[in-house]
Amino acid sequence: MPVALPEQIEAAVAPVFEVLPFDDAMRSLVPVDGASAEVLAVVEAVVNDPALAGHNAIKAGLWLYVDELDRSHAYSQDLHSPTGSFWHAIMHRREGDFPNAKYWYRKAGAHPAMNNIDLAGGGSASGSAMAGYDPMLFVDRVARANARCESDSPDLVAMQHHEWRALFEWCAER
Repeated sequence: MPVALPEQIEAAVAPVFEVLPFDDAMRSLVPVDGASAEVLAVVEAVVNDPALAGHNAIKAGLWLYVDELDRSHAYSQDLHSPTGSFWHAIMHRREGDFPNAKYWYRKAGAHPAMNNIDLAGGGSASGSAMAGYDPMLFVDRVARANARCESDSPDLVAMQHHEWRALFEWCAER
């Protein structure tokens, strides 16, 4: 599994990574379609797993992982914390609401997970952060790519994966 998680959380979310491997997820910066019926069923079962009770930040992340932005939004908007704001920002960026994404990134502030974003792509985000992650600049780069109909820009999709992984792992440790 490309995400480093505590054993109980890893066991609970493993079916999602089995039905949608990490390299196949979030392939578009601004997705047009949501998840397939098969993926929806798996995520729905996972978010209802007792091991995830009280882990709404993880649930917000799982729905983002499968491009179900409205479902992610339902969780992130109920998280009144920098973590909720960070998920909220990512969700709005992915829906193409770039000014709103910046608003939520400002509310997230210097979230501790941002220190773990591995822009080099060297495996787990934990402890391998590189200088250079700037969420506002990232929003601007995604907006430009989206305007050019390049919503699958490989370098930006890779950054999106690193960002998601860092926040998801951070949430799983809490």
